[in-house]
Amino acid sequence: MLTTPLCPLFGIEVPIILAPMGTCTSAELAAAVSNAGGLGGIGTLFRSFAAIKRDIDMVQRLTQRPFAINHIPQTLDAEAFRYTLQARPAVISFTLADPDDLVRQAHDAGARVMVQVTTVDQALRAVERGADVISAQGSESGGYCGEVSTMTLVPQVVDAVSPIPVVASGGIFDGRGIAAALVLGAAGVNLGTRFIASKEAPAPQQWKQAIVDAKSEHAMKADVLNDITPLPGTAGFKTVLRSLPTEFLTEWSGKRDEARRERDRLRGQIVSTTQAGRQHECLLTAGQTAGGIKEILSVNDIMHKLVTEAEAALTRMRWRGEHAPPLRTRLPSEERSPLNTGIMEEVPEPDSLGG
Repeated sequence: MLTTPLCPLFGIEVPIILAPMGTCTSAELAAAVSNAGGLGGIGTLFRSFAAIKRDIDMVQRLTQRPFAINHIPQTLDAEAFRYTLQARPAVISFTLADPDDLVRQAHDAGARVMVQVTTVDQALRAVERGADVISAQGSESGGYCGEVSTMTLVPQVVDAVSPIPVVASGGIFDGRGIAAALVLGAAGVNLGTRFIASKEAPAPQQWKQAIVDAKSEHAMKADVLNDITPLPGTAGFKTVLRSLPTEFLTEWSGKRDEARRERDRLRGQIVSTTQAGRQHECLLTAGQTAGGIKEILSVNDIMHKLVTEAEAALTRMRWRGEHAPPLRTRLPSEERSPLNTGIMEEVPEPDSLGG
C-alpha cells in the first residue's frame, strides 16, 4: 500500500487529497474519496451557508472516515466557519490567503490544519501560524493559482519547512505524477481536475466532457474574472483562476475595461447560471492536467489507478537504481581539456541518465 507520514497524521490510508473545489464540491464526492482511503474535502468558496451546512451534515452520514473542510480567509463566511468548528472534522484547510488566528481556532476544535500556498515565503508564514501540513500549489492548477510551477515550488517548500509534511498540488493527474511528487520530497498530493471528471462529481456533464476533450494548453488564466469578482483573487495571495475557454471568457477577456464597469451584471450572470446548474456556460475551471485526462471514471476506479500506477512507477525507479547499466570508459579523444589527455574516466551510458 502507498503510505507516507501524511497517512497517520490525517488518519487516511493513501496520501491522496481531494481538492475542495467551490461550486464543484459535494458531500457525495468527498465521501467517495474518503471511503476509498484518501481525504475527501468540502469547499466553501462562492457557496451559501445552507449548501455548506447540507454538505457537512451529509458527509458525516456517508463516511466514518476523515474528511476536510476548506475556508478562504478573505471571503470567510463566519457562520460557516463556526459550523465547521462545531462539526470537528479531522482536517480544516485554508487557501488563497494567510489564515492568521483561524489556525488556532481550528486546533482548539481538535482539527489538523493544512494551509495551501503558492510561494516559499507564504509557506514559512503558514508554519509560523502553526500549520500541521503545507500544500504547495503550482501554477498548473485549476481554480485560483499563483505563478510558480509545481516542479519548482514543491522541493523549495520541502526544504524550507522540513520536517512539516508538504503536499504537492497542481499538475498531477496519474500515478506517475504522485511518484514524482514523492521523489521531490512531498508526503502526499492534492488533486482537483482529475476528480471533476468523475462520476460522483456534481459538475454538469458538459464540464466533465470538456476536461476529457481538452488539451493542456487550453487551460487559461482568466484574469478578467478578477475584474468581475475581485475577491478572492485580488487579495491575500493574489491569484488568478484557471479555466478552459468559454464564450463568456473569450468575449470579456477582450473587453476588460468594460467588464469592470459591468461587473455587477456579469457577476449576476455567473451566479444565475451556476444556480441553474449551467456553470460551464461561464467558467470551466480546470488545470493543465486536463490534457492527460481521457475518461470519466468512478472515484473508486480513479483511486485504484492512481495508487497502482504510483506503486508501479516507484518500483521501476527502484529497479533502475538496483540494476543500473554498466559504465563505459571515456576515450582520451573525448576529453574536453588537453590537460586531461590520457586520463580515463567512467561516465554513465545514456540509458542510465533517465532514458
